[in-house]
Amino acid sequence: MTRKTMNYWAGTAEDLAQCYPESDSNDSHGYIRISRDNVVLGMHRWIWLEIYGSIPKGWEVDHINGVRTDNRLKNLRCIPKAAQRRNAAKRSDNVSGVQGVSIWNTTRRGNQVIHMWRAIAYDKSGKQKIKVFSIKKYGNQGAFDLACTTRKQMEKDYGYHPNHGR
Repeated sequence: MTRKTMNYWAGTAEDLAQCYPESDSNDSHGYIRISRDNVVLGMHRWIWLEIYGSIPKGWEVDHINGVRTDNRLKNLRCIPKAAQRRNAAKRSDNVSGVQGVSIWNTTRRGNQVIHMWRAIAYDKSGKQKIKVFSIKKYGNQGAFDLACTTRKQMEKDYGYHPNHGR
């Protein structure tokens, strides 16, 4: 399938504020990029700027449902970057199958290797919070289960969006 050229996206913000098929994405991260006044930017950002005027420093335009080509106004919101982290899709390199839970191996003094499952989340101020569970102490499944339970509680405590990790 041939991608649409940048010029294809000519039109007003109101005209372009709609849901497009994911095949219309024209960048490596799944967004639709457009050119305006010799500047290339994400369509969702341009629509927000045209309709609402500005994006405060440290804020981002978020696709609420996580579909990066869904640029309908009801699906866009401007939020702090810290809040954006709480509405992220599951990383493609996630091996645990659970958002924010990963295996972690570290070497301590004496070259002793410690294997742990860890739960990672960001609080409302954007500060990373980590809780680790030793496989030696809890067993592999026990440490994994504790990390998963802790992560779910972190999501509640820090106000994660229900779509997080979809």
